[in-house]
Amino acid sequence: MIKVALIGAGKMGISHLAILGAHPDVNVVGVCDTSKMVLGAMEKYSPFTCYTDYIKMVEETKPDAVFVAVPTKFHYSFVKELLNRNIHVFAEKPFCLTPSEGAELKDLAASKNLVNQVGYHNKFVGTFNEVKRLIDGKALGEIQHFAGEAYGPVVLKKKQDTWRSNPLEGGGCLMDYASHVIDLVNFILTPIVAAKGTYLKSIYSTQVDDAVYSLVCLENGLEGTLSVNWSDETYRKMSTSITIMGTKGK
Repeated sequence: MIKVALIGAGKMGISHLAILGAHPDVNVVGVCDTSKMVLGAMEKYSPFTCYTDYIKMVEETKPDAVFVAVPTKFHYSFVKELLNRNIHVFAEKPFCLTPSEGAELKDLAASKNLVNQVGYHNKFVGTFNEVKRLIDGKALGEIQHFAGEAYGPVVLKKKQDTWRSNPLEGGGCLMDYASHVIDLVNFILTPIVAAKGTYLKSIYSTQVDDAVYSLVCLENGLEGTLSVNWSDETYRKMSTSITIMGTKGK
C-alpha cells in the first residue's frame, strides 16, 4: 500500500483525489488546503485527515508520495521541499514558471532517484498510445512532417484578469496550454530541441500570450509545427491533436 498525500484541493486536486481515493493500492493519508470552506466540506463528507500546513502534514503522515495541485507559482518551492525530504512527487502542469527552476528540480529528483512526474495526461490516452505504436513500428514509413495543435475557449474577452493572465502566476498559453502539445510530440516522436521561429500572440491578454505558432526541430532532425490558441471560442472545450505525415501515409 502506497501512502499518498495531496496538497491543493481545488479543481485538479479534487479530480486527483477522486482517483487516489478509489485506488486499491493507495492510502490517502492527508489532504492540505488553505480554504476553510474546502476543508470544512472535506472533514464533514470525506474520510481524509485534513491540514492547512503541508509541512505539518508530511511530518505527521510520512507519505511515500505527494500530489502537488497548488497554483503554479508555488510549485518550485513546494516540490523542492518535498524532494529534499526524499518524497516522490506528482506536480500539476506547468511544472515551473522558468526553465532554470524546472532543470534544478529535475536534477534534484534524479540525484535522489525519486519519481518527479508532471501532469501531462495525453500520453496515457489510448488513441495517442496507438499512434506511438504505429510510429515506432514504422507503419508510416519515413516521417516527413508533423503538426501539433490545441484550441479551446479559455480567455475570450479583454480585461479577463485571472492567474492565467499574470506571467508570474500562470505563464500564458505557451506554459499552460501548448505544454500539453509539446509533451505529446516529445512522447510520440522525439524531444523538441530547438525552435526556428516562434510567434507568441496576445489576443485578449495584455501581459501573456494567448496563442503560440512555432516551427520546431526534434532530436531526430525532423521539423514540424505547433499551433495552439486558447482564445478560440469555436471550441466548446480543449481539443488536442497531432498529425504525422510519412512516406506510407498520414
